[in-house]
Amino acid sequence: MGLKSVQVPQPEFSNWVIQRRQELNLSPACFRSKVEGKLSERTLKYLEDGKKNSFSEYTLMILAKNLDFNYVDLIEVIEQLNHKPPVLNKIRRSKLLAYFLTAASVLFLMLLLNSNFYNNKDQLADVQIHNQYPYILVAFDGQGNKLWQRNASTRIAKVAKTDLDKDGNIEVLAATGKLQVEDSEKKSGYILFWDEKGHLIVEHNLWKPSIYPAKEPRASVSDFKIIDLEKDGVLEIVVAVHGEQYYPSRIAMLHFRESRFEEVKSYWNPGYVLQLFIEDVNNDSLPEIICSCVNNDFKRVPEFGLYDNVHAIFMLKGTEIYGQAPPYLGNEQIGSEVWYHYVTPPSSDEGSKIVDLRFMGEKEKLIYIKLQDMCFFYLDHSGNMVDTFQGDECEWKTALHRVPKGKIWK
Repeated sequence: MGLKSVQVPQPEFSNWVIQRRQELNLSPACFRSKVEGKLSERTLKYLEDGKKNSFSEYTLMILAKNLDFNYVDLIEVIEQLNHKPPVLNKIRRSKLLAYFLTAASVLFLMLLLNSNFYNNKDQLADVQIHNQYPYILVAFDGQGNKLWQRNASTRIAKVAKTDLDKDGNIEVLAATGKLQVEDSEKKSGYILFWDEKGHLIVEHNLWKPSIYPAKEPRASVSDFKIIDLEKDGVLEIVVAVHGEQYYPSRIAMLHFRESRFEEVKSYWNPGYVLQLFIEDVNNDSLPEIICSCVNNDFKRVPEFGLYDNVHAIFMLKGTEIYGQAPPYLGNEQIGSEVWYHYVTPPSSDEGSKIVDLRFMGEKEKLIYIKLQDMCFFYLDHSGNMVDTFQGDECEWKTALHRVPKGKIWK
């Protein structure tokens, strides 16, 4: 048995769909989000523009389900909109319900056989970095067919699908790092933003003059996250960006407004950021930013007795991002970090490198830190050492040190 088309009166039917959506307090964007992957953007447009006078039973089934409506009752609504008398007696309703259940079973089997059967072939479903050319971005539909590709002119560090302005339309965000190609266009350290069809909306250069003595000519992005960091309904882009030679680095927070990116917050670190995590560690519904990094400036302070750069880990509140990391050697702005720890021995000893960060627990979480020499540390939200563990390869010469908050060194 196949799934037939159902004639609908227009614009009465589309007006009913809009009214029902509004009764459920569903904006167009929210409704698109509910049916994502089930109905194409084109079908959603047809449902509300009053120009298409027939829809497949599959479309009406999905529509009814996501409007909290019974499919049989939806068919009766369509008949009433057609100015036909409501003649659905109990027997007919039972037959129609049986027909609906049979059709739904067939549909379910079809979906099992091919989960992409109903995907619109022109709808963007995935974006990837080319597996041979790291400066090429490729977009695919739900069946794996290539829709378009774009040349970023330098290495793409990361790419993601998103809806930054929450208008229901898919966009593609990519960040670029350094590419060792002599003749490539120099666009390292850029955020590039395309619409679903591959049209470039805007590009944003993340380089800005360093607050440290070393002045890098360009920036390079190592990672980014897209999240409502301040829980105000506005998505932020949190970016880990460093100088071309890895010194210095910073965590930048961007907003997308009026078709452009605006940097609103920044935290500097005298070395490069290795890993970027965003996690609600203390279960207060406001996420924190946790980073592993390298710090190049502790060796400049005799009090620490260090001869090389060190690996470090720090945490910022998502709502407080400003200043710079310790040590503070002059009139720089003291940073907003909740805590800052560094690892000894220095980073020239590869055993002290932070190779893994995880978050353990259901509510208030422990921060699990694994070093390359199999030494483990566990910190709570406040940065206090809760536990340690020595693996088989750990000689226990490694130590984790907390930096005094706000202290100024000469």
